[in-house]
Amino acid sequence: MITFSNVNVSFKALAVMENFCGEFEENKVNCILGPSGCGKTTLLNLLSGILHEDSGHITKPNRVSYVFHEDALVLQKTARKNLELVLKSVYKDSAELKRIINKFLKISDLERAAELYPHEMSSGMRQRLALIRAFAYPSDILLMDEPFKALDIALKHSIIKAFLSLYEEDKRTVFFVTHDIDEALLTGDFIYVYSNKPISLQKKFIVSNDKCDRKLYDDSLTKIKNEINKETEKWRV
Repeated sequence: MITFSNVNVSFKALAVMENFCGEFEENKVNCILGPSGCGKTTLLNLLSGILHEDSGHITKPNRVSYVFHEDALVLQKTARKNLELVLKSVYKDSAELKRIINKFLKISDLERAAELYPHEMSSGMRQRLALIRAFAYPSDILLMDEPFKALDIALKHSIIKAFLSLYEEDKRTVFFVTHDIDEALLTGDFIYVYSNKPISLQKKFIVSNDKCDRKLYDDSLTKIKNEINKETEKWRV
């Protein structure tokens, strides 16, 4: 269990978290919804160690991988070399390193793009590469900060499918920050709707449908979406 116990974080006089508490199950996809600036990215940064709490306590595993807004690829390196850059410190044996990289290139259907540079790849290919780079690193927690934000609808659904395929292959604890309710419904085991800052939980939703067979028009998902919309209306009050 990943826990936040009475965590406080302020930036100068601005309190982002005040005695924030929360429990998150491991090896589940936890989707985080909240208004802009409420502290969603702060939550991820605390989990990653980029940021430290002013007080309180966070219980979490040590190994973390991160998928950012942008793909953050090294432009001077091929797809394969981008993966090697992250994984060579973990897999010291060159044959094992090659096997792991080939495995993830195959899962993501990027085998033919292995020797391409980022500028030679489509935005969808780049985002899939960013995803497998995070999954290939043997982390305990995967943090995702609106990684599908800049994609069009068709491409977004393709990348979500790739994400779900990777997740089923290698399950781990995922924290997925998004503004898109549909993204949360398609991927999440749990959806947490948070308030404006200082961040606090408004409501938690459980999505029990099989991730690989979810349809947004299913009655159960439509019901949850309507309930989430009611919660997000509170942000504008």
